[in-house]
Amino acid sequence: MSRLRAGSASLLALAMGAVAVAGAATSAAASSRPKPHKAIGAQSALRPVGPLYLQFQWRHGVALASYPQLWYSPLDLTPMPGDPNPSDGVWQPIGTPGTGGYAAFSTYAVPYPGAPQVAVAWINQAQARTQIYAGTSQPGGSWPYEGAISSANQASLVAAFEGGFIFNVSHGGWYEAGRTGPPLVTGAASIVEYNDGTVNIGAWGSEVGMTPQVYAVRQNLVMLVDNGQVLPVAQDNPLVTWGYSLGNLLYTWRSGLGVTANGNLVWVGGPGLSPQVLGEALVWARAVRGMQLDMNPLWVNFAAYDYSTTSGLSSSNLLSGMAYPPSHYLAGFWRDFLAVFLR
Repeated sequence: MSRLRAGSASLLALAMGAVAVAGAATSAAASSRPKPHKAIGAQSALRPVGPLYLQFQWRHGVALASYPQLWYSPLDLTPMPGDPNPSDGVWQPIGTPGTGGYAAFSTYAVPYPGAPQVAVAWINQAQARTQIYAGTSQPGGSWPYEGAISSANQASLVAAFEGGFIFNVSHGGWYEAGRTGPPLVTGAASIVEYNDGTVNIGAWGSEVGMTPQVYAVRQNLVMLVDNGQVLPVAQDNPLVTWGYSLGNLLYTWRSGLGVTANGNLVWVGGPGLSPQVLGEALVWARAVRGMQLDMNPLWVNFAAYDYSTTSGLSSSNLLSGMAYPPSHYLAGFWRDFLAVFLR
């Protein structure tokens, strides 16, 4: 499919005419979670994410960006300073497509001159829902979503990626389906999953907090990006604050998750990243708030999945150097992770 040029009025008209049909089909899709998804995450002035944004987007039709489809897609980015690859920042679709196109896109970046290339992913929360999964032994205990993505859910699977540190060094807690594992920590960077499958990111107790609409919380360290800027703590004793690395290397494999101003998710991960550079890459990908997830070569992973009725499920990692194959999210992984599904 060719890229959309500015002023493609005919395609825009097609999109506006078809959006109601696509919306009806998407709204009718059944959720795999065995409970209603009508509750909505509470909003604050600092969190323009969730149903208010999604309803605004839907009422006003679909904004076509860099990739021609009925659903919204991200605008291409100018490569980061010093990046020699002109294709870095150009989004390409990944994952299982839905009725209006793709809900996830990926690109790449060289975050500083001479750096290895890192992967970047973007997830449309209007068309995709995210589920936090416990691992078989982390955080411990028994949870409704644990260990593996079931075969019953794989037809709508788009992507999966790792969570945070093991809990005894994460400085954070865990909550799912009304129960707490390791206690939630005030001020900790938190991934908050609401009953409707949307996700938000913020400091616990100030930017995000417990409401009846919260389904799950995964905390890890402290916030890395806030108000669209890398926080000074990114350079505060980074080999301690942001986790011990193999060989005590400041620049190593790291990953992070952010939320954009209009409520979509961005993931960044790969080799050669310090906390500061990871934060800069998240901001480049338009995150307004973000946090570090896991680190070191074994644990940074993002897998994309494409399901078809004829050939079943195919998959690939965003970077060839990622240690675990995509199948490890389907087979009972011992650490927690997040999975993304079409709505």
